[in-house]
Amino acid sequence: MGKIVRVKNLMIGQGRPKICAIVLGKTTEEIMDLAEKSNNVDCDLIEFRADHFEDALDLGKTKSLLRKIKRVIKKPMIFTFRRFEEGGNVEAPIEYYKALLNMVADANLADLIDVEASVAKDDPKLVPGLKEMDACVIISKHDFDKTPDKNDILLDFLNMQSMGADIVKMAYMPNSKKDVLNLINAADEITGDFASCPVVTISMGHLGMVTRVLGEFIESPITFAAITKSSAPGQVNVEGLKSVLDIIHENYKKVFLIGFMGTGKTTVANALAANYGLNKIDLDAYIESKEHMSIADIFSTQSESVFRDKETKYLKQVLKKNYQVVSLGGGIVLREENVDLMKEKGVIVLLKASPQTISERVKNDKTRPLLGENFDLDYIKDLMKQREEAYDKVADLVIDTDDKNVDQICKEIVETLGFTL
Repeated sequence: MGKIVRVKNLMIGQGRPKICAIVLGKTTEEIMDLAEKSNNVDCDLIEFRADHFEDALDLGKTKSLLRKIKRVIKKPMIFTFRRFEEGGNVEAPIEYYKALLNMVADANLADLIDVEASVAKDDPKLVPGLKEMDACVIISKHDFDKTPDKNDILLDFLNMQSMGADIVKMAYMPNSKKDVLNLINAADEITGDFASCPVVTISMGHLGMVTRVLGEFIESPITFAAITKSSAPGQVNVEGLKSVLDIIHENYKKVFLIGFMGTGKTTVANALAANYGLNKIDLDAYIESKEHMSIADIFSTQSESVFRDKETKYLKQVLKKNYQVVSLGGGIVLREENVDLMKEKGVIVLLKASPQTISERVKNDKTRPLLGENFDLDYIKDLMKQREEAYDKVADLVIDTDDKNVDQICKEIVETLGFTL
């Protein structure tokens, strides 16, 4: 996932996917009734679909309605006018569409403004102009006929991101289950390797309904739901959606193994993977594979500071992948940013051992850059003391490994954290 977008007190791109409830009605009375109801619905933000308003082609009446909505709602709002060509409810001249978006931005009548990608492409000045008025822009693309192949989905995303989107939204209609899986695979690649902004990915219709609850898995930060009337095929109601998202969020945890060198992080990660079928990764090994050099060589040729920068960079990459157990280097907790990233995604398990045990485990290990040739027990004690407070401060679970075998440690982690395996 790319950067987090803050709208009022809402952090889009952080934590559980945000539920956006749709306010969709024909008359002012219908719309205002839904706007008031949205305050009591368990959603995070709302989307006003202006193209369903009976006076949607009257700039003045739309502006007046938006002012009324803004006075009533207590949550952030997305303004969306979907043109007929993009699945909207009314045909509108392109110049009116752009005038409408500029009016909303200039009068500060919405927290986010949806801009259709085709219009942004044809008018490169539109999005920059909206952002100059401090608008937060969602650039969206909808295809109600098909789902393109993965490369075309990636190209769609890169084009929208390059237009200056704060958030990219892509929605495609699947014609088979394969199309749904294709979009999920594309979303995984985009958020893992290319995104510098949050990316909303939706597979529409009944076939694609599963993507509306998979946000935490595919890094899609917003999912859309109906208060009463659905605005898109496959859309479900707010209450049902929230209950599913909560279940996924509570169980979709990563286990981060931290601790001083020699406490058994890699061994425990391997055992969790083998015994419980969990996907695991060792961050140091991942860094070495990406940098084509050992951690010790990075320390000696580039400095510890450079390594810490790389460590944070690659931690972010790993967090976007489907690993349930992450084994981390001893100094990962030295940066608050790293700790925040881990806390957001899962549970931090601290493995401890006595200095004597550590000394025995790492003696003659030339791959430990902080030790070098120094395996003196007092030196190890000093290093451990320097990090002790940082470890204890961030740990959600602490396990002393001195008198436990690896199976006992794994069982304690699984049973304590309550994972369903």
